[in-house]
Amino acid sequence: MDETYLTKAIILDRQDWREYDSKLTLYSPAKGKIILVARGVKKLKSKLAGHLEPISLSQIMAIRGRQVDYIGSAVNIECFVGIKSDLDKINAAGDAIRIFNNIIKEGEADESIFNLLTEFLKILDKAGKNYQLLKYFFILKLMSQLGYKPELYNCLKCKKRVSPANNYFDLSKGGLICQECNNNDNKKEILAISSDGIKVLRLAVQSYLNKMTKLKIYNKLKNEVKNIISSFQEYQIY
Repeated sequence: MDETYLTKAIILDRQDWREYDSKLTLYSPAKGKIILVARGVKKLKSKLAGHLEPISLSQIMAIRGRQVDYIGSAVNIECFVGIKSDLDKINAAGDAIRIFNNIIKEGEADESIFNLLTEFLKILDKAGKNYQLLKYFFILKLMSQLGYKPELYNCLKCKKRVSPANNYFDLSKGGLICQECNNNDNKKEILAISSDGIKVLRLAVQSYLNKMTKLKIYNKLKNEVKNIISSFQEYQIY
């Protein structure tokens, strides 16, 4: 008899595989990122299909196979209707999950990472209008937990505490550079950062995501924070 295991998991992606089957990428607190086959899930009468939609949290019973593991049963725990009924939220969740899927390696379990992803989806699901930066804060917290935490207090070169103004964010080194140490050797890797921008990034790393949705940030600062986080992620990960 094939070995089975039970785990809850967030469905990250679902791709066609063979005529009636699908191949799913999931993230589980116990197994990490795993790839499972859902047999017959594309058939009209499939009982599994509704429980295995991307951006869902489900309880999965998996069966070990010779070449691939496959799903024996699935029960939906949370389908995040608030996300799936809002196009902007779908785009935000889709972007975050795509980045998550690219960053996370298969088979490396980390319950804190699972909890962070679950927290992000639950907050986005219930959020009102103030969630535009939530995706970026999630990405920064994810990178910090994976070992890419930026230095946001001391200059990376002289090691001194940075002053409130005239600082820069070095994408290549992953943190702040003071004005005295910035020689602009490669301007593409050096971004100016305001004192408010530093404060927001510090809060994003230290605070829970639900606290960050309560921040009132003016548009110029929003754009600055978005640019720094997305540029940092693209430079360090890709």
